[in-house]
Amino acid sequence: MNNPPKIPLRFLRWFCREDFIDEIEGDLIELFEMRAQSNLKKARYRFAWDILRSFRWINIKKSKYSNSTAMFSNYFKIGYRNLVKDFRFSVINITGLAIGLSVFITMIMMVNHEYSFDKFHSKADRIYQVIQDFQLHDGPDPEIHTSTQLAKALREDLPNVESAVTITGAASTWATTDDKRFFEEEGIVAWPEFFQIFDFEFAKGNKNALKPARSIVLTEALATKYYGFENPIGKTVNLEYYGDFTVTAVLKDIPSNSYIQFEYLITPDLDIYFENTAPWFSRWFPSWRGNAATTYVLLDENNNQAQFESQIEPLLEKYLGTDDPINSHYLIGLLDLHFGSNGIDGRVNKYVKGDLQKIKLFTIIAIVILAMACFNYINITTARSIRRTKEVGIRKSIGAIKSQITWQFLTESFLLVFVSVLLSVILIFFVLPYFNLVTGIDLRLNTETILPVVPYVIATILLVTVLAGFYPALYLSKFSAIKVLKNSTINSKGNNWLRNGLVTIQYASVIIILAALFIVNQQYNYMSSKSLGFKTDQLMIVEINSGGVRNNYNTIKNELEKSSHIKNVTGLTRMIGGSRSPVTISVADFELPDETTTMKFYGMDSNGPEVLSFEILAGSGFTGTKGLDSTSVLINETAASKFGGLNAVGKWVVLNSDDNENFKAQIKGVAKDFHLESMHEPIKPTIIGYYKNPFMSLDDIVIEIDGNNVQGAIAVVEKIHNRYDKNGVMDWRFMDEMIQEAYEDEAMFQKVFTGASMVSLIIAFLGVIGLISYNVIARTKEFGIRKILGAKFQQILMLQGKSFVWNLAISSLIAIPIAVFLASNWLSNYAFRISLNAIPFLLVIVIVSLITVLTVVFIGHKVARSNPSESLRYE
Repeated sequence: MNNPPKIPLRFLRWFCREDFIDEIEGDLIELFEMRAQSNLKKARYRFAWDILRSFRWINIKKSKYSNSTAMFSNYFKIGYRNLVKDFRFSVINITGLAIGLSVFITMIMMVNHEYSFDKFHSKADRIYQVIQDFQLHDGPDPEIHTSTQLAKALREDLPNVESAVTITGAASTWATTDDKRFFEEEGIVAWPEFFQIFDFEFAKGNKNALKPARSIVLTEALATKYYGFENPIGKTVNLEYYGDFTVTAVLKDIPSNSYIQFEYLITPDLDIYFENTAPWFSRWFPSWRGNAATTYVLLDENNNQAQFESQIEPLLEKYLGTDDPINSHYLIGLLDLHFGSNGIDGRVNKYVKGDLQKIKLFTIIAIVILAMACFNYINITTARSIRRTKEVGIRKSIGAIKSQITWQFLTESFLLVFVSVLLSVILIFFVLPYFNLVTGIDLRLNTETILPVVPYVIATILLVTVLAGFYPALYLSKFSAIKVLKNSTINSKGNNWLRNGLVTIQYASVIIILAALFIVNQQYNYMSSKSLGFKTDQLMIVEINSGGVRNNYNTIKNELEKSSHIKNVTGLTRMIGGSRSPVTISVADFELPDETTTMKFYGMDSNGPEVLSFEILAGSGFTGTKGLDSTSVLINETAASKFGGLNAVGKWVVLNSDDNENFKAQIKGVAKDFHLESMHEPIKPTIIGYYKNPFMSLDDIVIEIDGNNVQGAIAVVEKIHNRYDKNGVMDWRFMDEMIQEAYEDEAMFQKVFTGASMVSLIIAFLGVIGLISYNVIARTKEFGIRKILGAKFQQILMLQGKSFVWNLAISSLIAIPIAVFLASNWLSNYAFRISLNAIPFLLVIVIVSLITVLTVVFIGHKVARSNPSESLRYE
């Protein structure tokens, strides 16, 4: 007997409907047997063809999912109806989740931005900055400054260096082009290898742009400022300090996540620049002993950093010799510079320092806020689901299976979460400008910032959808239809346990965040109001940026003091207060030269202590006589403790630095301690000498102005200053503003933390409002019966708020120890800080309790006051 082919027959049995299979299979086998009698091979082919022809819509099995489209459409329709039906709860749910999502997405955008620094360079993982570790008497001092000759030697002598480039910041200067004049501060002098290493995007031109002599490369923003929509290639730009340069390329604007920031690049044609500097500088700058630039290297594909660092010392010995000590050099990866350069001195133009600790903290805050929003959503959703037991019973009685009920709740949950995501995007659009202003980060809603966040958003949507939809679906679908229809409500102890647990966690989070907010504000206010030990108001600080001003300081001072707008003028080698670092020297008692103490050194004019209002505790200030003052010093209390306290007056000390040794001076007075650095740091031993000293040259002019005519005073200072500064631009700030800049990180942190705290409070009490509202509605009949039995208004309200008070009490016991621990750790970063006490914690508990009670009263008073007959007719 000839059998039909097995594979086509199996295919038929797989797709064909059960009620058609016997008839179709029998007919096809009968045809096969008839055909096989004449030609078996042909019969097999014809059999397979007949089966393919029978693969028609009418013959195909009906899948159990064939009605899935209509089913899900029905789910969405019911979900929409429930959303509209319980509109108040829907608004609370959607708003709370949208706020949480908007904060979370914004924070994640910021975190992604911070971690994305310099990743746009294709060779970023092989690019390194060379750091020179200067060995000073008080320890190592790592700096970015290296010799301008280093890059060339690295390229020629080290085989694992693919390329190396020297760059340095260009001096602030006037730029003139097409009879238009602009003052530019953000330029870079770059050697031709710059574009072999870095991948900044070109709008016009190519990577050879820095090879021709006297070339300048502009960013798009600068090119537009100079030439509008004209093609700038070939145009001439005159830089007052550097001469004429030809535009050879235009770069796309430098990304905000670039460690290196600039507005233009010029080639190292510095002959005209050297004419404006001291004669020694033109010899020092291109020498091996000069440290005027920074060096970047591109290692080869093997990327052996350790090998490079082992080869650098022999190379330096080759060019520097071994007569003098050679500082060690090491590498920091380009991708590590944003977070890893804070302890390294020097910079090439402006750059944004990354703070890894704050980024981690903001990430935690974002997750906590999103979790609170999700808890709200889950709480209210699960609470509302209990009222739908009758609906579930009816569905099960007409044939709905457990999976269908589950999908119903998941679909409704997805609908609400999706609406919340759309609303959160709208909120981000309005919040982002304020966030950028506070943090100083340039975030924008575009594909580059949104795409990295999409996975987090999708994960959040799925997670919240499952958590909020799956639990009620499982909880309700396990009951029998008969039991549910006989009793419209069911036991919900498990549901209450989950809800109470989430509410407790929410309350604990709010207490921790609000307590932290109070402590952050207390510390910030303490730093803002604490006396720094010197005068800060009505002081104008003019930074000296030219030899003309420095060399004519006394003339400028005399001219300024003639103005009625100026009260006093003094000069400093470095402004105190933490905005700029002073020089460090070692000091020893002349009679005990081997017992040295490391101190911070400031030099100032003889009237400096008077202008800055230093309090002299012993001895006196400077005399005003150049000969005496040049060998006189003041010390602060901390330094005096090393030399016998106030009895140190009159002692002779020896001052030493790395460049100058054995400078002898007499202690003329002891000044009260002042904060030369920020309050993160303890007050260090400080010595104050005359502004003409061997350690540091004059760097700032401090002018006490008449507060009644500030603008007039500024105009006078600017006119006199520009007479001696060839650039004609005065760099100045008020002293109190400089002090604030030293604490700008704290100010930013305070603002972000305040915003996050307010958001967490709003989210938490949106949830409380929703749950109290649900509680009132769900227990309306119960409250009516209680009123008939004699319950009073206050008793009804107490019943409504009792569970929330218990949640608050439990959460307080959990939250306060955690808040104390976190606050203590945070305050340990400050040498000068507030003392922790119970007031912030008690105040937070009172505030949270008061808001909860007021919410209960506001929402529950209507039911508590209503006629019992209305309550009994409610259902």
